[in-house]
Amino acid sequence: MGESGPPSSGILASVRRMADTVLSSAYNRIELFALELEEEKHWLIKTLLWTAGTIFFGVLAVTFLTLTVILLSPDEAKRWLLIVFCVLYVGLFLGAWMGLRKLIKAKSPPMSDTLSELKKDITWLRSKD
Repeated sequence: MGESGPPSSGILASVRRMADTVLSSAYNRIELFALELEEEKHWLIKTLLWTAGTIFFGVLAVTFLTLTVILLSPDEAKRWLLIVFCVLYVGLFLGAWMGLRKLIKAKSPPMSDTLSELKKDITWLRSKD
């Protein structure tokens, strides 16, 4: 009873093999998509947490450093120090903003590996015609 007959070799067997191949390929692509989606989620959460922490502690440090310098300076220099700090902070903000833009642009598009594999599949299928 546990034995199977000889492998069938007809149109039905070909259809079954083709369906198995298509389903296996679709399963692999969906599995890759899910993995990439999970990686994107982790990257986004990690980036947002680091960004929030950096901004919070950076603002604290800059605020107290600026207040300390201004309070310890002579009255005649306070106006010029405020101008210098303003120019410095605007310059630092612009540098950070440009760095953030560069980081975001350097990130590969979401699901790029999945799309690449699907393009390979399409090319392979078209070459079989």
